Amino acid sequence: DAKELPATLWDDTKAVVKNPWSIAGLVAAGAAGIALSASDADDHIADHYTRHGSQLNTFWDSVGDAGGNPGTHFAIAGAMYFTSLATKDTKTYETSKALINALAINGVVTLALKGLVHTRSPNGDPFGWPSGHTSSSFCFATVLAEAYGPWVGIPLFAFASYVGYERVDARNHDFSDVISGALIGIAIGHAVMQNHKTRVFGFELVPWADPADNVVGIALTKQF
Repeated sequence: DAKELPATLWDDTKAVVKNPWSIAGLVAAGAAGIALSASDADDHIADHYTRHGSQLNTFWDSVGDAGGNPGTHFAIAGAMYFTSLATKDTKTYETSKALINALAINGVVTLALKGLVHTRSPNGDPFGWPSGHTSSSFCFATVLAEAYGPWVGIPLFAFASYVGYERVDARNHDFSDVISGALIGIAIGHAVMQNHKTRVFGFELVPWADPADNVVGIALTKQF
């Protein structure tokens, strides 16, 4: 898996670029950031916090900060991967690999946009837009929701939304940073999961036919 990681990561990156829904999500993230900033929504929210202060105490602020940290998400993905190897759980194995790739691509895209746009966040950070905690949280939620369904996805999306709220409440990010981050995470997580749905232990599922015996079916293929 370590040897194949660069190839699978590149394959997932191409899938993100080619997936029309992920492109739409990334464009929407940019458009939302511009629209919210132009509409003075960020300024109105900033004024609210200037008058009333933060709503969350230190404990709940730390919950959102730690739970939404990309490092936490990578740690969980790694734990899933090694657990799947120990238990020989194919579902968790494939999901963990997709999650690691999705988080990595999401991280690179988010950091690249931060460096390119270079907006200042409320706390003075020169790399505000988009919110990395939020994009990673929604990417994490999207991958696991598509892998395990709504019983897992709904709580994770709820927590990802809480992370976004915490980033604004703690004045680490503007509202536009959080909304754009959420759209980016969802777009990338969805595209990577769509690309992994045809894989089983690194093999791709492809149609198969044997004209000699007049037999059709499905085959597992892999390039070494």
